[in-house]
Amino acid sequence: MDQSSLACRPGQPSHSSAAQVSYVFSDSPVQQGGPSPPNLPKGKRRLLWGLGGTLLSGLGFIALALFEQYNGMLSELRGDLKHFNETSSEYVKKDNLQRLREHTRQMIQEMHASTAARARVEMELQASEKARDQMASELQRMRERLAYLEGRQTMTPALSSVTAGKK
Repeated sequence: MDQSSLACRPGQPSHSSAAQVSYVFSDSPVQQGGPSPPNLPKGKRRLLWGLGGTLLSGLGFIALALFEQYNGMLSELRGDLKHFNETSSEYVKKDNLQRLREHTRQMIQEMHASTAARARVEMELQASEKARDQMASELQRMRERLAYLEGRQTMTPALSSVTAGKK
């Protein structure tokens, strides 16, 4: 048995006597368990409920629209933040790459400078070795000449004393 058959409206015939009894008892203040509703005609009560329901549904629709707008803005903000993070991470990578390129370029320049300095030092070393060899050979010639001169000098007095003794 559904509730629509239990509660009848005045002026409508009911299909059973139980429904009439129920209707009679439902209007009594004792059955409702509280004070009686304000004394408004039923048409006005329906109008108030209709207006109240309309206002509540309008407010609900406005609240839903505001929530959807807020949610859309929040989703857009999340998307923008994600895009910003991706973009900024690319910038950081580009900066690191640029710094690495500059560092590599400096290292290559230093390596070329080092290679040129090394070649210059090797040429100086070869020149100094050549000069040392020349000095060593000249020193050897001077020693030999000195020895020759000393040998000649020692022989000259010995010859002069031998020649002086013969006279």
